[in-house]
Amino acid sequence: MRARLLSAVVFAAALAGGTAPAVATDTSSLSAFLAGCSTDTKSCHSFAEQGASSAKSANYGCIPASLSAEEAGNQLLDWMKGPASADPKYKTMSLEDVMWDGVDALWPCHK
Repeated sequence: MRARLLSAVVFAAALAGGTAPAVATDTSSLSAFLAGCSTDTKSCHSFAEQGASSAKSANYGCIPASLSAEEAGNQLLDWMKGPASADPKYKTMSLEDVMWDGVDALWPCHK
C-alpha cells in the first residue's frame, strides 16, 4: 500500500510538473480513456508511457530494467485495451488505479 501511495504521488507530480505530455484524452475512467484512444492514439501512448516511467522511477512493481519506458508503456496500454477492458471492475475505476493494477499484473514482484 505504501509503495502504491508513493507511486501515486510520483505519478501526480510528474503530471503536474509538466514532464508528461499534454493529454487531450479523458482520463477519468478506463472506459473514457479507451474511447478517446480511438481518435488520439498519440496521447494514449504518451500517458501509458508516463505511467510506466513513473512506476519504474518509484520502484513500483518489478518492471525489467532492460524494458524501455516506451516498450513498458505499449505493454501497459495493450493490457488496458485487452484484459482490463474486458473486466467489469475496471470500467469506472480511476485510470491511475487501473494503471497500477496493470503494473502489478504485467510485472509482479516474486517474493
